[in-house]
Amino acid sequence: MIRRAVDLFTFVTAFCRHRWGYRFKNRQALLDHQQRQVARARRRRWDKFKYYAARRACAWDEIPVVGKEETLDSFAEFNRYGISLQAARAHAFEAERSRDFRPTLPGYISVGSSSGTSGSPSFFLVSQRERMLWAGAMLGRMLSSSCLRRMLNPFGRPLRIAFFLRANNNLYTALHSTRIQFVFFDLAASLESHRVALSNFKPDILVAPASVLGYLAEWQHNGRIGISPQQVISVAERLEDDDALAVAAAWGMLPQQIYQCTEGFLGHTCAFGSLHLNEEWVLFEPQWQDGEKCRFTAVITDLQRRSQSFIRHRMDDVLQINPTPCACGRVTLRLESIEGRQDEVLWLPAVDSDSLKPIFPDQVRRALMLALSSCGDYRLEQRGPRLALSVRNSASKAGDLSLMESALRTLCEVLAVRMPAVDHIDWTEPSGVEKRRRIRCLSPPYVREPA
Repeated sequence: MIRRAVDLFTFVTAFCRHRWGYRFKNRQALLDHQQRQVARARRRRWDKFKYYAARRACAWDEIPVVGKEETLDSFAEFNRYGISLQAARAHAFEAERSRDFRPTLPGYISVGSSSGTSGSPSFFLVSQRERMLWAGAMLGRMLSSSCLRRMLNPFGRPLRIAFFLRANNNLYTALHSTRIQFVFFDLAASLESHRVALSNFKPDILVAPASVLGYLAEWQHNGRIGISPQQVISVAERLEDDDALAVAAAWGMLPQQIYQCTEGFLGHTCAFGSLHLNEEWVLFEPQWQDGEKCRFTAVITDLQRRSQSFIRHRMDDVLQINPTPCACGRVTLRLESIEGRQDEVLWLPAVDSDSLKPIFPDQVRRALMLALSSCGDYRLEQRGPRLALSVRNSASKAGDLSLMESALRTLCEVLAVRMPAVDHIDWTEPSGVEKRRRIRCLSPPYVREPA
């Protein structure tokens, strides 16, 4: 009983703070808030992590920047419970095999895992308190006014949330309550197997990866499902323009976005449709990828997590800034787009030298946009000095491939890089548990060292 009361208090406090609080009059006020939170975290929590206990007094720039490999290699040193990578992996894999994601490690510690699309999967730990904080933050930031009224109305039916993902987690089911019906639709099963159940459930909020939203929007258009969600939210994948337009055509609204990964809840779409980074509790240190300071990867520090540390943690995603202030009034960084991981950046030799120049995925997507009018999905992979291109469900496959190759050639001319050889390969359907990776650099081309 006491635990339920504590959980409820934690949730309500987090919900109110994220719904109506965290307002800063200017950017400097936000930065001052971040520095106070950093000082507090270093003073109260960092010595609980073995890796940082001896580094608590270090100057900020002396704290090592770590990435996925370092945190996996020394997993027990990055969490306060000393849980080994082997124990976390065994727990997560057993849940994946059994499809029962309810069991926890001692201390009510839940284990989650990434899909491992960029290599081996990552693992994260979440306590019961952190689950309540996450639920409060997520609902506080994402619920529309109409959905909030439905959730708070004790005389109406509960708010219905349909959630499509490859794996469930106690983190997500923390949303379930007497006023919220949360149903997990497992992407380890075929999408077709969920069609009738989804229509019968009639969700108020539909949450799914972008590619799944595209399929569901097509089903709605064709009459295969009949749902009328008040909110549609894209998670887990980059939201492509064609999927966003399909959602708008099916349900009369553009999808919102949640930017979340192993490292935490990093961003969200505000009421005015802008994607903001959650800088109120995550510190982002930009690592600029271009001279214009437009695109960057981030080194992040989570200022709230207690179970597992993400301190000066190197991210792979390439983010593009929108410098225009948002009408919502938030002073947190506003993103033009999440362009993808660093392994989605193509590297091609310059026209006038052997140096490699980055071709960002958003540049490729825009170049191919018109060429995709006659086909659905595509996959472009860099394999050394060559590109491999395939398209899905194309009525005139050879013609589509030719148009896409021509678009790539034009892009290369504009960016002053050499056009690589392109191999046309057959399309293979990804499994339901895989994230869509349309553009990917499997290996950059060999570059001759200067004499």
